Amino acid sequence: MDLNNQYSIRNAALEDIDFIIDTIIAAEKSSTGNLGLANYFEITEAELKGYLREMLDEEIDGCEFSVSSFVVAEDNGKLIGAVGGWVEGKNEDDMSSAELKSNLLGYVLPKEVILNMQNKIEIVKDLQIDREYGTYQLEYSYVLPEYRGKHISQMLKQKHFDIAKVAGCKKVQTHVFASNKTNIRINGDLGFVVVSQNSSMHPQVSNYYPDKTILLMEKQINN
Repeated sequence: MDLNNQYSIRNAALEDIDFIIDTIIAAEKSSTGNLGLANYFEITEAELKGYLREMLDEEIDGCEFSVSSFVVAEDNGKLIGAVGGWVEGKNEDDMSSAELKSNLLGYVLPKEVILNMQNKIEIVKDLQIDREYGTYQLEYSYVLPEYRGKHISQMLKQKHFDIAKVAGCKKVQTHVFASNKTNIRINGDLGFVVVSQNSSMHPQVSNYYPDKTILLMEKQINN
């Protein structure tokens, strides 16, 4: 399906940071009112937005908190959607996205926030899925409500598939909460299949995640 004559798809730039922050916040909520990342750090949504801006300003390639990881969609210059993605572990420092993210958090967040996070590791550890080196990772997808149903998400993800092919990746992976039926359906239509899932029975996990089960979905790439 080619709708590129109607909508523009391009790599994100620094001037898109506000929309990328909104994308991260919306994706973290996953159609719920629960902003787990803010709860995890014990900060407000406004404070989280400020910290996200600082991390994105650092422009560290190879993790979800990087402007260069995002592709955006525009309608006559209006930002209407975004999806993040990167090649896992293949950056100038050969570091995993988890390491890069940890370094960013440690650099930007106050010590008391880091301590709050460390105190909750046992609560959330069962929903952590290791990212496979050399695979293309998709993280954070959002389209403005009035543009949903117009295949914007599919177009954005297709752009990432093209990037993955150029990078020589053999597969694309993404993590989706089991309750996010829309994203699961869209991914399925694009050729993703569920390859594993992690669940947590910890009584407090719902304070930090929108669901107690997370799926690993995977798509093979033909280069």
